[in-house]
Amino acid sequence: MAVPIMEALETLAVALGFASLAGINLYLTVLVTGVAVNLGWVNLIDKYADLAVLGEPVVLIAAGSMAAIEFFSDKIPWVDSAWDSVHTFIRPVGGGMLALSALGPADPAVGVVIAMLAGGTSLMTHGMKSGTRIAVNQSPEPISNMAVSFTEDAAVLGGLALMSVNPLLFAGICVVGIGVAIFLGPRLYRRMRTFTWLLGRKLVGYVKRQKPIGQMEAPLSVEEQVRLAGHDIDHTDVAWSYPVVVGAQRKFAGVKANTFAKIYSLADDRGRVHLIGEIGRRTYHQPIDLSDLEIVHESQLASENLVLTDRSDSHRKLVLRMTTTSKNIVKRVVQELKTCPDRSEQPLQLAGQR
Repeated sequence: MAVPIMEALETLAVALGFASLAGINLYLTVLVTGVAVNLGWVNLIDKYADLAVLGEPVVLIAAGSMAAIEFFSDKIPWVDSAWDSVHTFIRPVGGGMLALSALGPADPAVGVVIAMLAGGTSLMTHGMKSGTRIAVNQSPEPISNMAVSFTEDAAVLGGLALMSVNPLLFAGICVVGIGVAIFLGPRLYRRMRTFTWLLGRKLVGYVKRQKPIGQMEAPLSVEEQVRLAGHDIDHTDVAWSYPVVVGAQRKFAGVKANTFAKIYSLADDRGRVHLIGEIGRRTYHQPIDLSDLEIVHESQLASENLVLTDRSDSHRKLVLRMTTTSKNIVKRVVQELKTCPDRSEQPLQLAGQR
């Protein structure tokens, strides 16, 4: 009785293992498996007979062609993220099909359950990869993209090799990886959501040929006024405000990275600015003292950034991202903040200005 149970577990491990690897690189998974089948590197016993189709020449040619395209595109900053976006639905479907092929003949109900599990597993590993790539793309150099891409390729090759030798051990590693993905999922989701929003605003501005705007907002919405009231702040004293996306932040307590927020200044408190944002259903408000901060403007692909760095501790840094049509706004904010009381006068620095 124990033997059939172990065989069933191994089959399930192989099925979900294929789904996990397909979420990282579908075409390389299909290509390597097909080559292994075609050259006889693996012995397909009866229960894995359906995988023999991966060794067919037409499958190898198609998988090889797409794997070659992905190999190069996956190592170019931002091209890799665009490629991942296109494959958001392709990889889960491919992972589900591979899992069903590994499962072999089975009860239709079992097949539906395995297909759903496999699709979800592929989507989870795909989301982990996509979120990681967006994070890596924040760095200006391409070396990190190439390193991450080669690591992913090695993970697929190593995973296939381990799965052919010990499917249950590989399944255990996948479970740990999925647990990490679940833990990091909310952070990666917030990063992907904010980046997609900024990029979408950039594309809309490009299509509509919008020029950079230069007017800051003074009034707050009713919802924002209610939030401020909860923090004992008089919203009628707001001098100016503007919506931002909180980017990277280090050592700024109370500020959450990759959240939508609003920066505003009070007329009678010009030595500080305030951030008010929301995480889930929780509202956070954080005043930021400007006296010891270096304030610069940086232009990036999808945003215009207001960067606040502590002069005495360069590791203490906050990046507030605005849409690309807000370039003039960022300039004005920089000028406004640099003239605040209790700050030593600093020359205007518009780093990365186009």
